[in-house]
Amino acid sequence: MSTLANTALLLIGMQNDHFGAECMLRSAIEAPDRIDEVKDRIMDLVDRLSPTPATIVNLPILFREGHPEINQPVGILAAIKEQGLFVDGTDGGSVIPELKSADERICTLPGRTGFNSFVDTGLHDHLTANGVRRLLLAGASTAVCIDSTARTGYELGYDIFVLEDCTISRTIAEQEMYCSTIFPIYATVINSQAVLDECDSMESTASAESS
Repeated sequence: MSTLANTALLLIGMQNDHFGAECMLRSAIEAPDRIDEVKDRIMDLVDRLSPTPATIVNLPILFREGHPEINQPVGILAAIKEQGLFVDGTDGGSVIPELKSADERICTLPGRTGFNSFVDTGLHDHLTANGVRRLLLAGASTAVCIDSTARTGYELGYDIFVLEDCTISRTIAEQEMYCSTIFPIYATVINSQAVLDECDSMESTASAESS
């Protein structure tokens, strides 16, 4: 059986407030063109994985108006509340338009109001039901939501793969530090091309078997 049948691509925070053309967070990102570059690579990956047996899961972070879920007076969650980001029903909280074309292929699991995509989303149950053992992590942000989700996935026994070119952090140095120093403690860091090569191999095998 193809490895892709046991694989899930986790799309973390693929919302307008992270990846939209007018998102407020662009001013906080070093070399903001990276936002569009990462988004384009993620969409290439979604397009290539859609015809395969891989599971694709969208995991947005969403709050009610006024962010009553956030009680922290400092830190990134406090900043999200102050700036009014990721509110359910708003344009900023909505999934990026590029993902909507693949909506039938993607399972969206709402409920996340923190960094960890396994909390309050039913993600573990969904992955177990689909026979998933390998997780590919993409989205934002590297040092917070990607890290928290990857750590929990590792503790739950999944094989964790962080896509270095499909994740984004506030600064280039921070991105490089996590990918070179922190993630290797509990995950494998790969480039999305490795997954695209796997798709190519699967397509070649299927073509050979049908001819």
